[in-house]
Amino acid sequence: MTQQSNQQDAPILLPDGTRFQHWQDETEYKRAYYVDQQHPGAADDNPGTEEAPLLTIQAAAEVVEPGEKVLIKSGIYRELVQPRRGGTGADGMISYEAAPDAEAILRGSRVLSVTWDNTGTPNSVGVWTTELPVAFFEGDHPFALINTTDEDFELMRWARGSKGVVPHSLPRALVFQDGRRLTQLGTLHDLPRVPGTFWIDAEERKLYISPFDHRNPHTCQIEVTTQQFVFNPLVTGLGYIHVRGLTIEHAGNGFIRSGNGALATWGGHHWIIEDNTVRHINSVGIEIGGYTDERAEDQDREEIYEKRGDHLVRRNHVYDCGTGGIQGTVVPRGLVADNHIHHCGWQEVQSYQETAGIKILMLRDTVVQCNHIHHIRAASAIWIDFVNQNSRVCRNLLRDIASFNGAIFFEASNIPNMIDHNVIYNVSVGSGLYARDCDKLLIAHNLVINCDHAGVHMRKTESRDRVGVCKDNDVINNILVGCGVAFDYERMGNVSDHNILSGMGAGFSLDDWQKSGLDASSTSIDLDLTIDPEDQRLAWSSATDVPAVSRHELLEVDYFGRPYPGDEVPVGPFTEGLNTVCRRLRLTSNE
Repeated sequence: MTQQSNQQDAPILLPDGTRFQHWQDETEYKRAYYVDQQHPGAADDNPGTEEAPLLTIQAAAEVVEPGEKVLIKSGIYRELVQPRRGGTGADGMISYEAAPDAEAILRGSRVLSVTWDNTGTPNSVGVWTTELPVAFFEGDHPFALINTTDEDFELMRWARGSKGVVPHSLPRALVFQDGRRLTQLGTLHDLPRVPGTFWIDAEERKLYISPFDHRNPHTCQIEVTTQQFVFNPLVTGLGYIHVRGLTIEHAGNGFIRSGNGALATWGGHHWIIEDNTVRHINSVGIEIGGYTDERAEDQDREEIYEKRGDHLVRRNHVYDCGTGGIQGTVVPRGLVADNHIHHCGWQEVQSYQETAGIKILMLRDTVVQCNHIHHIRAASAIWIDFVNQNSRVCRNLLRDIASFNGAIFFEASNIPNMIDHNVIYNVSVGSGLYARDCDKLLIAHNLVINCDHAGVHMRKTESRDRVGVCKDNDVINNILVGCGVAFDYERMGNVSDHNILSGMGAGFSLDDWQKSGLDASSTSIDLDLTIDPEDQRLAWSSATDVPAVSRHELLEVDYFGRPYPGDEVPVGPFTEGLNTVCRRLRLTSNE
């Protein structure tokens, strides 16, 4: 399988000079099980033909074998799908997919058909209450568990300062009014002032809501989450599963770092997750890590690197997730590409350090490319965390990010990795590119525009020793525009040169910076640059030509996937350098 973006064939070279090894679903499916809840004769004891379909997806998951697929017709399937078995290879996969032209929605909520009362609520006729079933407060129900339990904090020692603090202390439940997600508040008495909110009284088993537009809940459809997960295998380690074209939503999952995605591979290998919509999730949308429960993991990490991973996650639309879009701890040989991720991070829990549009840890031979990530709050767009090896983050469009850790955050690694040909703009509080405790990182040919702090920020954690110490990094051939400062890092053997700067903050002087020995060949120029906020089209010009530099041996294509024509290439992400003609920056094919 050759990765395509913007109709361009773009092979991927890894930092060690080898090519990323693609694979594809080569299965010739010999049988399809149909699931169609709207068919009048649907039943789980049917044979699963199109004429006599199954009623539930789980019934198909019980019987489907390698080389067979499950075709799901239009409907809202309120169930937890737990595959029992995986495929046998690329030519013997099991596929779960929407039937042609079908809108197959898997939803982890139920309609709450109850009587509401507004006579006993505090000082407001706009707040309504109802008593919930006892079962809502038992077991692993989202109403029964808080977002981060004491056991979770024992594992995530870095987050213990948030123990007992909202929203960590709130139940994992979500509530929807006619499809709109209500916001959970920490106290009942705030509800009258904030329509579109809810509060849970766990002791009395009551739900209080302040509906949008002051509606009477008897005239609305109220849905509440009853599942933490929507698609999650029955056992760990299943492989060769294909999930395509589904809508997965309404998962009341928690904040633990591993194994908590609404759609989870559950420590599996060789999954293809493509063309899905994942939305309205309490925490993480898609989980692809080798670890499922770090407290109980009995395999050493090298064994996990060998037996798990190899996932292809592409062309998914992920949005309205509380902490992050795509997550995973231990991610070997993965491709995360062409995904559209936006409006995530609304839980506002950046301090617990596990939030990002894409937050993946312990990468090996993995590529994150051509994703469009925007409107992310209290979270980075892409966070690559801890002992990452031979991996690459390239050709992503990242914009409108509000995070102390910046748009791309690369952390604690000392084996070569690459961040190249990304376009980043409008970063509040943080930097465009932030590397902490990293060595041997190549940061090249990125375009960074309008960041509150630095275009490129590198540092070492002073309070403790970690894998890297912020040395032997190369920051070359980038264009930085309108940042508070261009660079924020120490020398420590780092190379920084052939960068173009424009419109830096008043506190930054290139002349003073060059006296440290860095960026001797970098230049400041005046750029006339515009980006259409509706369509992300870029046009720019300058009275000063963009200089050409020697092409790095590992960089073969530009932002658009176009091969560089020679050994001399312009600074920045595009083969032609500056161009007054508007160019469309979006590469993802699902927009």
